[in-house]
Amino acid sequence: AVKFAEHCLTSLVCCDKHFSLGQGKMDSEPWWLKYRKKKLKPRYRLSTEMLIRKSLRETLKEYLNSSSIAGNIHVCSSMRLLLHRAVLFVPHLGVDLSESPGGVWRIVYLPIKDIDFPAVALCNINRISRKALKKKALEMYPKMNKLKNITLRKMEEILQHMGQLINFEKKPSNFADNKLIDDYDKLFGSETVNIMRAMAPSCEEMLLRCLWGGKPVNCSSIFSIRRTVLGHCCAFNYVLEYGATDMLNGTLSRVKRQIVPGLMNGLRVIIDTMIDDYAYPLHRFRQGFEVLIFNSYHFADMTGGRVLQRTVQPSQAEYFLLSSIKQEASSEVHKYPVKTRQCLFHTELSQTFNNIYSYSTCITRCRIETVQTLCKCTPYFLPSTSRLPTCTLKHLNCLHKYTGNLLIVK
Repeated sequence: AVKFAEHCLTSLVCCDKHFSLGQGKMDSEPWWLKYRKKKLKPRYRLSTEMLIRKSLRETLKEYLNSSSIAGNIHVCSSMRLLLHRAVLFVPHLGVDLSESPGGVWRIVYLPIKDIDFPAVALCNINRISRKALKKKALEMYPKMNKLKNITLRKMEEILQHMGQLINFEKKPSNFADNKLIDDYDKLFGSETVNIMRAMAPSCEEMLLRCLWGGKPVNCSSIFSIRRTVLGHCCAFNYVLEYGATDMLNGTLSRVKRQIVPGLMNGLRVIIDTMIDDYAYPLHRFRQGFEVLIFNSYHFADMTGGRVLQRTVQPSQAEYFLLSSIKQEASSEVHKYPVKTRQCLFHTELSQTFNNIYSYSTCITRCRIETVQTLCKCTPYFLPSTSRLPTCTLKHLNCLHKYTGNLLIVK
């Protein structure tokens, strides 16, 4: 009986142990229940800042892993130490900053009274007035006739061909007598600029009525005769003094500005094309005016860029709507060397450009130096302080030969 009881006790104990082990397995949750709870677990909503950071981190990591730039893949590698990754990243950052500074643009809308009004040049397609030519020929004829026995008609012909000094055109039949050109050059070669100015169409006769700022004004008070790449023209708001090296900033006056926006408050001009006065038109089949719109501090040269050119035909009304964008560089840009920023400020190269440096003035200066190198003279319509003479009919052969090089600066 005792043995039987012990056996039963042992069996109970064993069964109890076995039951306990089985009970432990039954307490663990099934896999599908854990999966369901995991899926249904409430998620915390990320803030906008956290989303941006996470997106930026993942995008940067993807870029570094996919970039073909040597060493970038090691910057984000988790197998490398943070110090090692920093050593790889810093040289790349230094090279980028040294090559070109980053650009940050800030757009500011300015009132129209803070924006300079552009310069406007009205150039008659006819560059020599017939009436002015006859008057000048009559004035110069006695002096020329003493040196060379010529007729008044021949004197007028010489002056008419002075227009070729604008577009460097040369006809084979012109001036077979080179001695005549030499004699003319001895007497009047140094007066080329004044002669061409005197023979240019008169601004007082061409400008019939002018309005500025919505008010009628005397045209002669706002327009003046100035040299452009097309010769002497009637210019408005053109302040560049291209012949005075002794002036402080190389300007004649302050730039005009429009106070109130609108078509009626800008510049309005009624002009006479004076077709009956044509003596040397630049275009054989065109009449009217060439209108040049440009920066008041730049020379009016289309090859220098930033010059808007339009043609106004007779018996037509033309309106030009202008929108202006003014760009200014931060003072921080001054700290970078010229090689890095690849640009110059207006105040740099002051001895060469008189504190008004621009890309346009640089191109114009390059063009002047090209003419002076090839033909040993300066075209009368270009600004110059050189000791070289002004180009005359004697230099026309050279000017015509290098027309492509002189009219288009590459």
